[in-house]
Amino acid sequence: MPPFPGRQYFGPGKHNAHITTLGKQLVRKGYGKHYKNGPGPEWTDADRANVRDLQLDHAKLKGDADGLPGPLTWQILFS
Repeated sequence: MPPFPGRQYFGPGKHNAHITTLGKQLVRKGYGKHYKNGPGPEWTDADRANVRDLQLDHAKLKGDADGLPGPLTWQILFS
């Protein structure tokens, strides 16, 4: 599992390789249905929606299903 890079790398206006890594793993785990193009390095509404779907599917994350990955979301996604 790659280490969680930090919340500062995700969200509107962000563009980096960590977003691509996140997106590719979302697709691998079956959480890529909102991508029309991608995943890629630019944060999009599709990234947010896919992360939120993952969060809503896991009881530990439901209370914070904001669509932004944190350490626990990252750990669950890459486990």
